Amino acid sequence: MAEPAAGTPSTDDPFNETVATTGLFLMITAIISLAFALASWGMSETLIAGFAGAVAAVSFAASILCFKAQAVDATPVPAPEVSAA
Repeated sequence: MAEPAAGTPSTDDPFNETVATTGLFLMITAIISLAFALASWGMSETLIAGFAGAVAAVSFAASILCFKAQAVDATPVPAPEVSAA
């Protein structure tokens, strides 16, 4: 069986698993905070709504950064040229 290249990230890599799980938890936190902010805003609690909205924005941005750090940008492989000769 062929060995993967030295710098190639693996799905079994604990670092990638940790970053992906952290991103998921941050996304769930952002959704809950957004719901809390909307509910607080509807009850005219602007200070709590603003704080919850800020937590939602920071959690969402951090989750996107986690997913971006975990993603692999694969370089497209050029197609082989075919000659008619």
